[in-house]
Amino acid sequence: MIIVKLVVAGKEQGDAVANIILKNKFTLDVFGNALDSYHLNSSQIKVHTEVYFIQFVTKSMLFDEIEESLKKEFPGMDFYICATPIVHMAITLHHKIKKRVTGLSLTEEETED
Repeated sequence: MIIVKLVVAGKEQGDAVANIILKNKFTLDVFGNALDSYHLNSSQIKVHTEVYFIQFVTKSMLFDEIEESLKKEFPGMDFYICATPIVHMAITLHHKIKKRVTGLSLTEEETED
């Protein structure tokens, strides 16, 4: 299991991404909030922007499928995506995710049968 972390340009994009993640059964719950982001521009001046941060727990084998799905669904959208492995988690959550989080390709295979 992993915690996927996504950063997108704003709440509107965050809501759209969360909808796709849930619709494609990549997780059971998505958590999001606005954050301040800072970087230096080409003139070495600090620039502040507000970004939207999304996190969710999923199966590690779904990471590539999640990333490709988001690139396909939102072409041209800039986002950061990474994941952190989960070392320990509540066994009840583990069982729920194992049973109910299938990802898009498994969902599509089921509907084709």
